[in-house]
Amino acid sequence: MNLIEKVKCLDKFLNERYLEKEYTQEGFDFNGFEYDGSVNTESYVQTFFSPDGSHNDVEMEFEKFQESRFKSDLIDLKKIILDDYISNYVSLAEKIAFASSLKQNLEAKLEKFRNNKVGRRYAPTFLEFINKFSTEHVEVIDSGSKNSSFHFLDRFSHRDTLNKLFSILASLDLIPKETKQVDFLKLFDNEKVVNPITWLGNTSELKYFINLINRKDYGFEDKGVFKWRIAVKCFVKVSDRSMKKITFKDLRTYKITEGTSLKLGEMLLGKISPV
Repeated sequence: MNLIEKVKCLDKFLNERYLEKEYTQEGFDFNGFEYDGSVNTESYVQTFFSPDGSHNDVEMEFEKFQESRFKSDLIDLKKIILDDYISNYVSLAEKIAFASSLKQNLEAKLEKFRNNKVGRRYAPTFLEFINKFSTEHVEVIDSGSKNSSFHFLDRFSHRDTLNKLFSILASLDLIPKETKQVDFLKLFDNEKVVNPITWLGNTSELKYFINLINRKDYGFEDKGVFKWRIAVKCFVKVSDRSMKKITFKDLRTYKITEGTSLKLGEMLLGKISPV
């Protein structure tokens, strides 16, 4: 079975009766009875005995049985992906194209599950699988130098944009006032960052700024899914709660508050010009 067929086969879990015979037969097998072909999806208890005479009762439930099999099928799907598609013998361009296309395919399938009464039970597990796949194979598959920092494309015709951003960030105490302007400008050279900038603002404000410096209409290259990894190379932000540096995962999943959008929308977008 190829990958496309394997993904399509996940639809069988949208049938609420899927695996009812397998569930029933497992109960017969556990109790040492020959399966008679009947169907029974009611819960029951399996008792496991230890050598010391103690025992452990485990309640078996049909929905949990289905969910366990769903997770198993996702593991098989991942194995096919790794073994047959993301091999060392495939070119980098092919890996990127395949991984991105597969992610879109999986996200479309997830949406189908979310819109189905039965499928909603599997949606959280499915989303976790997609996010992990994205982190491991879509976002890190291209580790070239082009993703070492951000890139301002229109530096000659809009040379003041970066200077204005630097001044505004310092005036708002989003970066330290003693930050060297040359270090800030280096973040947009599309090269490896030597001196990352400390971010004094909150995480919401940092995420807003990262989105801004990936907007093509303001002269920046859109780094796509790589922007969060690049962000933590360029800016150092320590969480007030954990006292640890935030990771690209923290930044990617953080929500931008309405207050941040109103504040920085006026202070940043109102001061720089679209290209």
